[in-house]
Amino acid sequence: MSQKPAYQELEQRVKVLEKRLAECNRAEGLLFEEKSFSEAAMHGLPGVFYLFDEKGKFIRWNKNLEDVSGYSSEEISRMRATDFFEGEEKKRVAERIQETLVKGQSSVEAEFVSKSGKKAPYYFTGMRAMIGDKPYLVGMGIDIVERKRSEEALRESERKYSILVESSLTGIYIDQDEKIVFANSRYAEMYGYSRQELMGLESWKLVHSEDRALTDQRRAKRLRGEDVPSEYRARGLTKSGKTIWVTRRNARIEYGGRPAILGNVVDITERVQAEQNIRKMNEELKNFVRVVSHDLKTPIISIQGVASRLLKKYGQKLDEKGLVYVNQISTSAGRMEALVTDLLELSQIGSVVSVFREVSSLEIVKEVISELEERVKEKGIQLVLAENLPLICCDRDRIYQVFENLLVNAVKFIGNTRTPRIEVGYEDKGALHQFYVRDNGIGIDSKYHARIFEMFQRLKEVEDKKGTGLGLAIVDRIVTSHGGTVWVDSEKGKGATFYFTLQKAPEGSPSNGSTK
Repeated sequence: MSQKPAYQELEQRVKVLEKRLAECNRAEGLLFEEKSFSEAAMHGLPGVFYLFDEKGKFIRWNKNLEDVSGYSSEEISRMRATDFFEGEEKKRVAERIQETLVKGQSSVEAEFVSKSGKKAPYYFTGMRAMIGDKPYLVGMGIDIVERKRSEEALRESERKYSILVESSLTGIYIDQDEKIVFANSRYAEMYGYSRQELMGLESWKLVHSEDRALTDQRRAKRLRGEDVPSEYRARGLTKSGKTIWVTRRNARIEYGGRPAILGNVVDITERVQAEQNIRKMNEELKNFVRVVSHDLKTPIISIQGVASRLLKKYGQKLDEKGLVYVNQISTSAGRMEALVTDLLELSQIGSVVSVFREVSSLEIVKEVISELEERVKEKGIQLVLAENLPLICCDRDRIYQVFENLLVNAVKFIGNTRTPRIEVGYEDKGALHQFYVRDNGIGIDSKYHARIFEMFQRLKEVEDKKGTGLGLAIVDRIVTSHGGTVWVDSEKGKGATFYFTLQKAPEGSPSNGSTK
């Protein structure tokens, strides 16, 4: 009997065994790769990762747990999950572990205590895993120190904000759906309500009936995102029905995920009353000036007439001293008339309705110069006029007064300069026109720069019998009423330059669509 079939069968069995062995080797390799991958993934996780049984004994953990806790691998293998906590937190963690084993998952915030006793806040989350028929808990913990710091910083910020809001002298409130949903103590005090009474109160009840249309309109526009002035005046109503004046500054905000109005309110009742009293006093003062001016001019004119007739009829009979007395009477009466005229002029600036129109400043200056021509020639003054003087929007008569007063002063205080010179110039300053009148006369000491624009201030260095001390005060009042400013740059003995600015489009001008 041949042995070949038996050998072939044996050979076939060997091949099958070799194949199975190769398959086992591949499976073992895959298993090793999977285990390596699992190990790498576990150790690469942020925070601490762990697996422990239902008694809390650790089965697996990542390297982070060893690094954070300070315990060795051998020490951790003998520990329980609750060993990393102390006091009440240890009890609470144990309860969460049991909850996870029963319900399938749970989470907890607790202070993790290292081997050295260092504590750090952690957020732990875990879930139940069945391996065979035994329950295990797999979970991880993340260091939340930065989050805790952020939360503490936020709480501190909120605390400071709360103190700021509550200690503010400004009434602060939030209006949502036309109801008050927040108000600080000052706001409640201003309107005479308690803070509890204000919550849910319709906001229109705090506004005077004559101003409700205004506040409703602005609220609606602001909530739609339209551009409206953030600050305005309106009257309010207190709980007792008293009317108060307030300045409101409002802004659109998101409150509870919905649009609302954040408001700041300042009680200006006393200020408004003071303004009303001042306006009344000013009006009474203006009336007084008008009456006095009228009443004074009559005797002044009479005095001037008498002095004139006296000189005409009895001039030849008067001696030199008598003529001096009569001339003094006439001069004093003239000064009194000029003073009364300037006072009346000063009182009317800003109170008389002015019409703003576009005019040539060059023509205005030339007109003033023509009126001063004789005095300029008499003193031998070289007068330089810039050709770039622009068109300006102004009250022409008032600006004529400005140039007239400045040029008269320049001529008056030119002194004994060998080559007297006066220059009128202009510079474009963007939204402003800037003019100047410069002379090389006696100059003004810097200590007088501010005072010369006050009423009845005159330079003592120059004998000015005709001056009233109101010329520069009138200039200042006119320029201010045009939205500009006036100032002087000068040194004693080195001439003076008077500057003034005018807005290119002043409020009330035609370019703004109205008259002032």
